[in-house]
Amino acid sequence: MTIDSTPHQYILMAPLGPGFSADSITIAARKENVIVIVADRWDQEQDCHHEWQVQFGRDGDMSSVHASFDNGLLKITVKRLHMHARS
Repeated sequence: MTIDSTPHQYILMAPLGPGFSADSITIAARKENVIVIVADRWDQEQDCHHEWQVQFGRDGDMSSVHASFDNGLLKITVKRLHMHARS
């Protein structure tokens, strides 16, 4: 998995390989700005399970998590909140 960030969002990219489908992927938001990603294929014995936990900084907007899956590539975006500096 790779994680990139821009001033406006975090972008996670995970190549899962052939045979996975969107139905085999679960993404859950947890406390402390954590998302858990699990992908399983029950018809294989090798390279059939992927699992990640990713914790974002306080600027990760957990209500904005968006995922897409195309040609074996899982892409997850999380918007970044604009944190105001105290004066």
